Amino acid sequence: MRSKVGIIGCGRQAPKHICGLRAWGDVDIVVTDQALERAEALSHSAHVQIAKNPQELFADSEITAISICTPPASHVELINAAISAGKHFLCEKPLSTDLQESRDLLARLSTSGLVGMVGYIYRFSPAFTLAASILDGVRESGRSRVLGKISNALFRLGGPGSHDVWQHRRESQGGAINEMLVHMLDLALWYFGSVQSAELLCSDIIQPDRLIDGVTVEADAEDFVMARFVSQSGVHFVIEADLTTPIFVQYAEIHGKNGSFMGSIQSEMPTFINCLSASSDFNVGRTDFQFEPQNLFAGQMGLFMDCVVNNKPLPYCSLRESIELLETIQRLRK
Repeated sequence: MRSKVGIIGCGRQAPKHICGLRAWGDVDIVVTDQALERAEALSHSAHVQIAKNPQELFADSEITAISICTPPASHVELINAAISAGKHFLCEKPLSTDLQESRDLLARLSTSGLVGMVGYIYRFSPAFTLAASILDGVRESGRSRVLGKISNALFRLGGPGSHDVWQHRRESQGGAINEMLVHMLDLALWYFGSVQSAELLCSDIIQPDRLIDGVTVEADAEDFVMARFVSQSGVHFVIEADLTTPIFVQYAEIHGKNGSFMGSIQSEMPTFINCLSASSDFNVGRTDFQFEPQNLFAGQMGLFMDCVVNNKPLPYCSLRESIELLETIQRLRK
């Protein structure tokens, strides 16, 4: 059965969502953007339909799902409109920066019968699903069957942050926390569970003047952050995130009494498990993994559409998980 999906926002993420939807299956796609010329350009390059505004998408009875690829400040309004229109939705991260609004969205969604997903794309990386498989049980006990008792971890994500003005403005809820740190915090909460303490070690604006599309932009949102956490299961972890690194870099390293995990979404970065003593899964020593470059959006959009079309509950990347993440972020900001 052919599906029809609307996409709101035609920046960097929209083409990735289109690619992921097409990898999933037979789908008609309609795009819109408040800057209509951007929608027209994407319509031409990706060979998709165009709508003048989001209201046209919400009013189209053939559209079953909406993909929201706009800055964070617009998410709540668009999600509420999607729910009112009876549309399933996938929203780019973060869900919101307002905790009460997020809880209200969850309450509306829970009685709507709709699928609501938040786009934490790293959960679809082979390296990080591998980590999840060996860290099963750490949320409850702090112990991995492969790495033993988990002691500490480091998550790192950095990039240039020179694509859009809104990424560097507080009014549009940009900054390194919402753009970068949340990705790695989502992984950490997935692996280790909720936190008992959260401390913001550093939050700076290192590059106050940004050259974006030939125009110098003054930034007022943080572009470098470092934070320290302790999970309820006793795992200590640090996240470093920035919008200042010239070339994208991303990895996680996790250490236990019986060994370590290192992994990244980058194919040029190593992914390995190194054990001090054998387990039922791995021998003593280092086991390296080589993953071919993956279209992570194929996995993300595939899961979303499978739940939409087959009326399945969403197994992860839910609004409830995003609210737990937001609660943790608010503890940092205080």
